[in-house]
Amino acid sequence: MEDKYKKTLDEIAALKDHLASRKELARRAQTAGSEWETRKKEAELTLEEFKEDQKAISSDMTRQYKTMQTEMGLQIHQLKSDLARTQKQLEDTQSELSKTMEEKEQMCREKDDKINDLTLKLETMGSQYESILHNAMDNLAEKIQQSSVEWEIQSTGIQDRNKQTLLEFGLHPLYL
Repeated sequence: MEDKYKKTLDEIAALKDHLASRKELARRAQTAGSEWETRKKEAELTLEEFKEDQKAISSDMTRQYKTMQTEMGLQIHQLKSDLARTQKQLEDTQSELSKTMEEKEQMCREKDDKINDLTLKLETMGSQYESILHNAMDNLAEKIQQSSVEWEIQSTGIQDRNKQTLLEFGLHPLYL
């Protein structure tokens, strides 16, 4: 019995050692489990924060997209308005240019007509002046001819008188 008792004591001691090592393992497992639970909670918090950040970023990006879409719509509307106004100005300017070109062509035609009229008048006046000048020269030549004839007659008369006067003085005019 004593052997049984010793054996039982040895078994109890072995069981106590085994129980102590099991307690140590259980305590370590509990500590590890607690650490893993803490890590799990931290990971869940981090995941939750990440989801909230992602949700906030998604919300912000959606807001920015809508803002950009609105701004783009306004810009497109503004550009369309500017284009319409510019096209109207272009049409007005082209119309004005066309009108100005027509006026210029009309003025050039009128100017050319006036130049042609003045050239014709100048040529007519030139021929009339030439005709008047020819007539005046012909009249002058005729008057000179008449004057020449008259002077010839007068000079012949003067020469005859001078001859007579010389002959009266006894001088012969051919010897002088």
